[in-house]
Amino acid sequence: MGRAEEAEATSNVVIVGGSDETRLVLRGLLRLHQHRVLGEARAPEAAFDLLAKAPDPVLLLDAEVDQPSWTDFVSEARRRYPAARIVLLTGSRSARVDSQAKALGVSALVRRPFAIQELLNAVGPGPTSAPPPPPSPPAPSAVPSSTPPGPAERSP
Repeated sequence: MGRAEEAEATSNVVIVGGSDETRLVLRGLLRLHQHRVLGEARAPEAAFDLLAKAPDPVLLLDAEVDQPSWTDFVSEARRRYPAARIVLLTGSRSARVDSQAKALGVSALVRRPFAIQELLNAVGPGPTSAPPPPPSPPAPSAVPSSTPPGPAERSP
């Protein structure tokens, strides 16, 4: 990421879980929208090292929620990094998963299939989430006008 993109990046994201292809797509989408992806981890345990280096981290967890290990990981991540924003990406439509995620302190739940803007909103505000600032008015020109002076401006 170049210096201009780093200046605009608004979230420090660590992607955990999912397939290699899924992490590749998530990384590409987030970087395209000026989020800084600090790293990826297949296994939840490897994510803790990445989170330790992240200022104001966002943990994007692509979880198979039918495996109980996701709840253990979220509990441990919340204990170690209480200020981290945790986004759970899942295909589950279960009310049980919703209540577990809420009880564990998951910040946002994104269900597959998802719209790109839904993912971006869950990760955090970014340059593409807010309207651009209005253009600045043009600076006054220092070049003198080429129009002749009016009658009051003429010398006698």
